[in-house]
Amino acid sequence: MKKLSKILLGTFFLMILFSTITSFNVVAVGNPDETFEVPTDTYQAQIQEGVATMFRFRQRTQLRLNASVNLDVTFDCDALRIGDKDFAVEIEGTGDLQMNMTCTEEQAELGLLNGNTYQIRNRNRYQYQEGFVISLECNGTFTQARLSISATSENSMGQWAYYDEATEEWVSVPTTVENGYLTAEVSHFSTWTVLIPDYTLAIVGFSIGGGVAALIIIASVFYIKKRK
Repeated sequence: MKKLSKILLGTFFLMILFSTITSFNVVAVGNPDETFEVPTDTYQAQIQEGVATMFRFRQRTQLRLNASVNLDVTFDCDALRIGDKDFAVEIEGTGDLQMNMTCTEEQAELGLLNGNTYQIRNRNRYQYQEGFVISLECNGTFTQARLSISATSENSMGQWAYYDEATEEWVSVPTTVENGYLTAEVSHFSTWTVLIPDYTLAIVGFSIGGGVAALIIIASVFYIKKRK
């Protein structure tokens, strides 16, 4: 009976651990040094070195920039379609940069449509449901950069991915949840988005396995009681 109690207790703690891993608290990246309200889709700005700056387009989509160099940025953000999103890019560079940032809800020409499922380079299946695609162009070089978007219950298992024009496929990169944001270290700028792993089969399997495990535990309890 003591052995069974240990098994039940271990199962209970595993369930708690799984619940903890899959939950999180969404917090802000940090208060920007400057904030600009942009009532249109397009905007040009000069961002000073080391000044965290946020641009809120049509009181919906927030784009945050922070760089170790001066930036001249041209924005084109379809905020009415994108809606409430909070995106940030951090850049480490060695010289002043000029950037173009284009943000859209979908990219039909790349096959990126809400609800579509894709087989990407690492052979996993992913679904697009983020509703945020960003194309970044830069006329200079940088040493490193980070892309972040506010994590939600829907995208917390997602991965940042870029479109490889040479192979015409999406390529995912290592992604973590840091301070409530889905973040990836990137080595280049191109077209980026967040793709969600298609865990449908895995979830079904986990549910079935969990049900079978529960039946086994219950049967064991009755068996031991019967023997006693």
